[in-house]
Amino acid sequence: MRTTKLIPLAAALTAGLLLAGCSADAEPTGASGGDAPTTANVDKAALDTGDYPTTPAPPYGYADPASAGSIEGQRLSEFTTLPYEIDADLTDVKMPTGPLKDGGAVSMLISGNASQVTLDNGMMTGFSTVASTPGRDNSRSVLHAVLRFGDNAAATAAAEGIYQGLLTEDSGMGLPVPENIDVLPNTKVTVHDIPDLKKVDVNALTVHGDYIIYTWASAPTDQKDWTAKSVAKALQLQEPLLDKFPATPKDKTKELKIDQNDLLIYAVPNKEGDARQTSQMAVYGPRGMAHRSTNPQLTYEVLTGAGVEHAASYNTSVYRAASADDAITVLDAFVDDLTAAGFAAAPAPAGLPDAKCLAKDTTSGEENYCYVVNGRYMGEAGGLDKKDVDQQIAAQYLILEQADQDAE
Repeated sequence: MRTTKLIPLAAALTAGLLLAGCSADAEPTGASGGDAPTTANVDKAALDTGDYPTTPAPPYGYADPASAGSIEGQRLSEFTTLPYEIDADLTDVKMPTGPLKDGGAVSMLISGNASQVTLDNGMMTGFSTVASTPGRDNSRSVLHAVLRFGDNAAATAAAEGIYQGLLTEDSGMGLPVPENIDVLPNTKVTVHDIPDLKKVDVNALTVHGDYIIYTWASAPTDQKDWTAKSVAKALQLQEPLLDKFPATPKDKTKELKIDQNDLLIYAVPNKEGDARQTSQMAVYGPRGMAHRSTNPQLTYEVLTGAGVEHAASYNTSVYRAASADDAITVLDAFVDDLTAAGFAAAPAPAGLPDAKCLAKDTTSGEENYCYVVNGRYMGEAGGLDKKDVDQQIAAQYLILEQADQDAE
C-alpha cells in the first residue's frame, strides 16, 4: 500500500512490502514469488538507527480528554464507508481524510456555521473520508463523514442547524436550494448549481441514532443524477456499518486505551519535538488503512484476505498478519502495486539486506520507501530523506524482533 501524501501519517509517505533474497549491496528482487524473508544475514552492528528507539515503547495507557475524540475517531474509521464502495472510480484520496477530534474539526468539511453548530451541540468525535475520480476534467468527488453526538436530540439539532446554515450561505456563486431525494425521505438535502464552474454540489445530512451521516457529492452539471445516486448509495452502505460500531460510552472515555490491540508499542514513534497528526499514534483495521491508501480497494481486500485485523501507525506503520505466509502475501501485492506506480528498487540499509526499498522522483523530491518483515509482522517507513527512512526501518526491524518473540 502507498499512503496518499495528502494524509498526515507515518512521515506522510508509507507503503508496505519486503522480499527475501536481497543483499546489502544488491538490488532487491522482483515483485512476486520468492521465499519467505530470512534474517540470517542481518548485521546488527552495522545498523544505523539514528535517534530512533530500538525497543518497543512502554504501554501508552489511557486517553486524556484532549485525545479521546481522536482515538474514538480512529476506531470509527473501521465502520465508515469507503469512497470506492460508493463508486469504484473514486480512488484519488484527498484531504481531509482522517479522524475528527471534535466539532471544531468540522470546519474542514463544511463551510459556514457548521463547526460552531457541532461544537454547540457537543459533537464527540467523527471520521471523514474524501476521494475523487482521477484527473481534473469531468471529475466527480465525494466527501463522506460520520459525526457522533451525545444523544439523538443533539444530533438532530446539529443536523438542522447545519442544514439551515447551508441554505443561507452565499459564497458569491448563489445560494443552494433545498431538494428531496425520493428514496431518502429522512435526509436533508441542498443542491448548488454553479454555472460558472459547470458543476453541481449536493449536501446531504441524515440523523441515525446519535450520529449525523454527512455526504457531499460534486459532479459536472450534466451528471447531476450521479450525485443523488452517490448520496443514496453512501447512506445505504453506511447505516448498517454504523450499527456495528462498538462505540465507547460517553462516560467511559477515561477508560479508552490508546493502544487497544497492543500493537502501537511496536511502531517507531515520531522524533521528539515533531508534531503528531490526528491520524498518527493510531491503530486501524483494514478499512481504516484503506481510507488513506492510494489504492484503497487493493489495500482493503489484501489486508482482509491476509487476516490483518489491525495495523499501527506512528512514524512508521506495523501490520500484524495472521501468519508469516500471510505477511508475504501482503508484501507481494503491495510491491506489485508500487512497481506499477513507477517505483524502482533502491539500496537496502547497511546491515539489513532483507529490507525492501523503493524510490521514485516526484515534484516534491525523491519519495523513498523501505519495508521489513519479521514473522507475522511487517513494518513500513517512508519519506523524502533516504537516510532518515533507512534509520526508521533499521529501528523498526529491531523492534519487530521483540514483537515476534512476544507473539510466541
